[in-house]
Amino acid sequence: MLRPVKVLRARMADPYRSICLSLILVITAGAACAAESAWFDSDGTRLRYFSAGEGETVVLLHGFGGSATGLYIEPGTVDALVRAGFRVVALDQRGHGGSEKPYDADAYGQYMVEDVRRLLDHLGQARVHLVGYSMGGKVAASFHATYPDRLSSIALCGYGWPWQSAEVTLAEARAQLAERTVLPGNDHDALAAVSVGMPGLTPTEASLRANRLPAVAIIGDRDEVVPAEDLDMLSKTMAGIDVVVIPGTHAGPDGAPYSERFAEELVHFLKRL
Repeated sequence: MLRPVKVLRARMADPYRSICLSLILVITAGAACAAESAWFDSDGTRLRYFSAGEGETVVLLHGFGGSATGLYIEPGTVDALVRAGFRVVALDQRGHGGSEKPYDADAYGQYMVEDVRRLLDHLGQARVHLVGYSMGGKVAASFHATYPDRLSSIALCGYGWPWQSAEVTLAEARAQLAERTVLPGNDHDALAAVSVGMPGLTPTEASLRANRLPAVAIIGDRDEVVPAEDLDMLSKTMAGIDVVVIPGTHAGPDGAPYSERFAEELVHFLKRL
């Protein structure tokens, strides 16, 4: 059921540290779909994506330190969307998974938004439904601010606004990540560069208030990363957005996006449009 958000949580000083730690605990894997992998060139950066199904296109963006396989394919979200009659495209964002991993911090930030635009162009899609989780929500919200006419709907999951990441230098980011385990397919230096570019992924208040698309925010009731006040601010600022609170944490074994309920809520949102 769609409902206003009521859950309050304490702010964490460095949310992306928590994401790095908790993502390594994932995943309770379900039956993965037969998604096909392919690559495209995004202005000189080679990016991998997975596609499956037929119908209106839904593009999925994973979170920091994750991958399309880990967040959407193995837990069964892609399968659920395909069964519901959608064509699903899950992107390994630059610096992650099977995509190229620039070590230059200037290669991230707004470039990640342009990756989505180039993916749509590569697929020949004028408009898509866009779903982003955590960092993917930051990219999706920034894409919405820049290219609202390329979207049919938007789902901002595990996300709040403005939810600013701490500004760090590349050396500081590398030091923070040096002793941390990362998921297979990722590496510390690329993730450090991603971290430096993160503060640039914050849409303006005007773009949220001007929203005319169907929109939903899906978040776990025990999300320990997204500040409660930022989720509340998103619900008050973005025109027409509904908030759905489901059981789960931000990531880790009990992470909301790894549950069947997450996929069910996405399908419910998309099917009622």
